[in-house]
Amino acid sequence: MHNERHEELGALHILGISSEAESLEFVRYLAEGCPPCEQILPEIRAAASAIASNVRPMTPRPEVRRRILDSIGPRPVADAAPTPPERSRPSRGPWLLAAAASLLLLLLAWDDARLRRAREEIAGRSAALSSRLQEAERELARRDLRVRVLESDDVRVLFLSGKDPQPDARAKVFWSETAKRGFLVAGRLQALPPGRQYQLWVFDRGKPVDAGVFDVDDSGRALFESKDLSPITRAENFAVTVEPQGGVPQPTGPIVLIGST
Repeated sequence: MHNERHEELGALHILGISSEAESLEFVRYLAEGCPPCEQILPEIRAAASAIASNVRPMTPRPEVRRRILDSIGPRPVADAAPTPPERSRPSRGPWLLAAAASLLLLLLAWDDARLRRAREEIAGRSAALSSRLQEAERELARRDLRVRVLESDDVRVLFLSGKDPQPDARAKVFWSETAKRGFLVAGRLQALPPGRQYQLWVFDRGKPVDAGVFDVDDSGRALFESKDLSPITRAENFAVTVEPQGGVPQPTGPIVLIGST
């Protein structure tokens, strides 16, 4: 399982400062497959190479060499005789500085990658929570509306009977004339083919008004909340027909349920 230790081993391995055991452990782990490492390591390798290539060689000053020799102690007699001045060797300081800078860049890359992953995870969770919150608010509003309808003083229970081609179908409509809303509870309805839906109609002054479309579950049951029907004056009758997906302005299909006030 990927963790920060594997990232540290990878950084040391790239910089060439890991022990033999650490390199072996990292190589074995990488051979097993590590998508986060495969994503981060090329960036670190390129950054380390870029920093190292920009470091200029430095020649130590003569007094630095003398101080180092003096700190070691008196030289042997064989070495007491003056010797020709040695040619200065390139200092390892620039390489160490490059390695340190690369390691620092690596740490920054780790933090940046972790922060990016954390931001993406938080953003995903926030979007999911926001969606769930909106759905919960909608459901709460629907429940509040149902309670107001069902607790209205003028709520009526209207029975709908099945007709050909579904004579066994049954339904009830809980209707509030004040709220101009109704809830349909239906059973024994047949499953419809793709592209077809049941549509509820409320009759006002003898004319059918669209109250919305609904589907049934595998058992042929449905619980459906009508549209806002505040424009109508009075619900005189109810019916359910089979219509195209999404519904139609006026009934076109067979009537499968019908009732009256």
